[in-house]
Amino acid sequence: MKAVVLAAGKGTRMKPITDTVPKVMIDINGKPMLQIILEQLKSVGITEIVVITHYLEEKIKDYFGDGAKSGLSLTYVKQGEMKGTGDAVLHAAPHINGPFLCIAGDSLFETSLLTKLMHHTSDGVISCREVEDTKPWGILQVEGNKVLKMVEKPDDPPSNLANFSVYLFPHAIFDACRQIQPSKRGEYEINDAIHMLIDEGKVFEYEKSNRIVDIGTPEQYEKAKELAKELGL
Repeated sequence: MKAVVLAAGKGTRMKPITDTVPKVMIDINGKPMLQIILEQLKSVGITEIVVITHYLEEKIKDYFGDGAKSGLSLTYVKQGEMKGTGDAVLHAAPHINGPFLCIAGDSLFETSLLTKLMHHTSDGVISCREVEDTKPWGILQVEGNKVLKMVEKPDDPPSNLANFSVYLFPHAIFDACRQIQPSKRGEYEINDAIHMLIDEGKVFEYEKSNRIVDIGTPEQYEKAKELAKELGL
């Protein structure tokens, strides 16, 4: 199995740290965030990884090279324009020939989560965490262990399970990404591609973890550093 890491983001809310480095290169207790993810992937047997870049891409490529020194095979693909997560995922299509893990490069999580995703027999899997405040998140509507849909920043949340952007995707996600239309904010959203597959009969399950952090704000950054220490990452 291969993996795709979404590493194009600018990390606007993380300024001034991200004035000089991409969001995935921010320091987590002495190592770049992306290095932690790559080490986790290698530890579960995934060494062929596609990294989707954009902002300050040379900082990433200069640091990691082709990955050979770390026992990895890294392929870099630049997302020319920031057109959303669906568009970012689609850029990996020429390099993926089956199911794959897809990880947002600003996610810090327990390594065992990846193993759990790989052991699911459903078409796709969405990682999630229970949250008290559902308004900032995409919230899963579920039935049993199946995901029916995701609702962005709901006033009337269907659950307290928030999407944390670590996925197992079927190869069919690429066709869905090609077919979706831009959202109200003008971006191609991966959630729309997932919904299309669910509507077509593909089964998406969820995998819950309470040891996962999305690094979007300085406060979350501090939580991520604490969690990384706790997990020994």
